[in-house]
Amino acid sequence: MPKEGPLQGTPAETPFPRLLVDIWRQERTGRLLVRSEKGERSFYFDKGRLLVAQDEPEGEAFLAALMRKKVLTEEQAARAVRLAEARKITVLKALSELDLMSPIPLWSLAESFFVRRLYALFDLEDGTYDFDAEGVLPAGRRLGLLQTPDLILEGIRQMHNEGLIVRSLPGEEEAIRTSAPYFLPLLKFEAPERYALQLLNGACSIRRFQEWSELGERENRKILFAFRCLGILSPAESKTADLGPQASPGLEQGRVLEALNEKCAFIFKFVSKEIGPVAASVLNRALDEVRPSLGPMFQKMAIQFDGRVEVDAALRLSAEHLPEEVFRTIVQGYDEILTAEVLAVRKTLGPAQETALVRSLEKIGCA
Repeated sequence: MPKEGPLQGTPAETPFPRLLVDIWRQERTGRLLVRSEKGERSFYFDKGRLLVAQDEPEGEAFLAALMRKKVLTEEQAARAVRLAEARKITVLKALSELDLMSPIPLWSLAESFFVRRLYALFDLEDGTYDFDAEGVLPAGRRLGLLQTPDLILEGIRQMHNEGLIVRSLPGEEEAIRTSAPYFLPLLKFEAPERYALQLLNGACSIRRFQEWSELGERENRKILFAFRCLGILSPAESKTADLGPQASPGLEQGRVLEALNEKCAFIFKFVSKEIGPVAASVLNRALDEVRPSLGPMFQKMAIQFDGRVEVDAALRLSAEHLPEEVFRTIVQGYDEILTAEVLAVRKTLGPAQETALVRSLEKIGCA
């Protein structure tokens, strides 16, 4: 994605998790400086990915955290500080030099400490931020890379600033729209978040969503805030462009996916008519056989009560907003699903029934 203008502002205007999304989607490289009444914090990015680093001023806080966890004794922490000061090295390196911790748990604890400190900024409203594209983290201080979208989701789950969350959402009566950014199928949503995605597909406002949802209001708002930051939820445009008699490419994509699912539903009815309730087990086995050969977005696919195959609840948000490459991947996956189901009919009912089914499928939905 092409880089946009300078990133400067306040967390009150652009909440910190939304800022991280912008940096990731724009594939920015550089240093983000966050100033607040609690001091300054610097974060480094490589093409939008957050680099794990430990600044020297944080060394003592890291040691204190290790002592609280009873990973280090007070005497061991003091030895690490003395060595770091004497040799002008980081506390992390001092711990390794003194052989107080082996590298694997040390790196894991350093990353965990870094992430917890980062999450503390998700509730921030005061201060300013400034992104410097020239800021580069020395190679030796790059402890690792984090998956930015998943990190953002987890950080929002741990937020406590209700006021910031509420102010960032559309009004309860304001019309809303949902969209499916290209990375949507890759996000590791928890069950309540997938449930909320499903409800949003038919909700025309925040109030309507709240009325439908079985989640509490606080959890609803937090999930909606996450969708807002990720670009999934937004206020509806005041006017909808008149598409005229020619349908948009997005609408055509929606029709194609609907037609493919009509075929799946027809196969289910066809098999159910012949063997009754066992049809669900036969077709589920067919899905299980083909599942390993399909991509990540198909790993949670499931047959619905009417025989349609739900690949991912997130995709039902808006098939009309899928990028071309994601759309092609889904269509190819459905082709393999349909092939597997037809083969299951052949194994279960015989070649004659398979032929009859194929002829009927040619008349349903898209070719």
